[in-house]
Amino acid sequence: MAQLPPGILSGLSLPSSSPDTGPAGDRPQMTLSALEQFACLAERCEDTCCRDWAVTIDRPSLDRLKGFMAGTPAGHDRLVRLVVLGSPSRHVDALGQVQLDEDGACQLLDRDNRCSVQTAYGEEALPTTCAIFPRTALAVGDRIEVGGSLGCPEVARLVLLSADELAMHPARRPMLTREYVGKTVDATGNDPYADHFSIVRQLLMSCFRRNASLGTRLVLAADFAHRVRDLLHKETAEFDGARRPFAERTLRAEIDETASPALLAALEGELTALDAPGDATASLIATWLVERKRLPHSPRFAKLLDGIFASLRSEQGGAAGEGLAGLTSGDIWRIYARRRDALQIRTGARSDLIFGNYCQHFLLRAPYTDAPTLLEHLTKLAVHLAAVRFLTVTHPEVAERLAAPADPELDAYTLDAAAVHAIQTFTKAIGHHLEFTETLLRPAGAPTRFTFGRLVMLAKFV
Repeated sequence: MAQLPPGILSGLSLPSSSPDTGPAGDRPQMTLSALEQFACLAERCEDTCCRDWAVTIDRPSLDRLKGFMAGTPAGHDRLVRLVVLGSPSRHVDALGQVQLDEDGACQLLDRDNRCSVQTAYGEEALPTTCAIFPRTALAVGDRIEVGGSLGCPEVARLVLLSADELAMHPARRPMLTREYVGKTVDATGNDPYADHFSIVRQLLMSCFRRNASLGTRLVLAADFAHRVRDLLHKETAEFDGARRPFAERTLRAEIDETASPALLAALEGELTALDAPGDATASLIATWLVERKRLPHSPRFAKLLDGIFASLRSEQGGAAGEGLAGLTSGDIWRIYARRRDALQIRTGARSDLIFGNYCQHFLLRAPYTDAPTLLEHLTKLAVHLAAVRFLTVTHPEVAERLAAPADPELDAYTLDAAAVHAIQTFTKAIGHHLEFTETLLRPAGAPTRFTFGRLVMLAKFV
């Protein structure tokens, strides 16, 4: 990866290194069992967070680095070359960022993939971004929910392969090494959209725990969002004054309806009966992924995509080329659908666990209050789900395994490895950069695509 101008790195930054709401203080911390098991793999990590991501630097982090590194001429010189001040960034609190070297690595990363700052001065010298990652911190009311980024391979393994229910519980030990809040759900009684956050999010998560196909679980969540579209959204007035009791009863009734086994069965039957070839969706997802390569990207992301499209071309007849060359949307859809169905026959329960965990983790990490409506939030989830499902199903290792006789142990092992690889790589390249998702959902000059029908088509694809 060539050294890039500071401005272009702003689209590849880790989450901001400063809290947007002030320190966490003494608020109780909630977390997942998977996060309590996490320990950084350091030099053993297959895709270190110290590569292919610029680290934003705020004033406290820069002062902290100066305090430790500026005591010697060598440390001062290295710091001057390391931090680019005043670089453009979408983070309003960013003073600058760490410049990457010509290989896309942080210049403080030693050859053995260990952080030289932490080795020399300890964790307290690190910028907040580095000290916190891969943990995330969401303030909800009087508590802090400590989650994790699937851009970290070890977090991805722990979360995606967890047989335990993904549910927040009181942390058995402090989960954050310093005071930090990344996002806040302001449930203070002034915004019904945020005030109902906990109960609505819990309902959406429960949809992905139901005993149904992955697509049906997505449609169940989307059906609820569609039914409450005029009731629950940013700046809703339906809960104002005398209307509040009626709105509360209506919302409770829609929540109860979503939990109904009869509704789940009806939606599953309707989705199964829907005759909707996935050519257009396959083309949309594949093109979107290829477009990401036009921006600065990691070799790991490029290698994954190149392997996938080479595998698709090989199955189609061995046409030469790169990217989508030699493949029609019909080709992509037919190969994907065949592999998806074959993989489901061999590893259905395991696949349902992994992608169900992916959806629940998305809902935990990205609060729906970031979007104006539930439908918009779920559409972003559906697009990401379709992309990681595509990357996993078409993964070259999955193709090779499906070409061999069924073996439950090998099939499950291959699925686990391919899913973690695909989802971690996607998260690092795209999942952390929701503005890139906007290019798909809000194309220039075209209407937005936040509709129930669009969600159903994505559900049929997955």
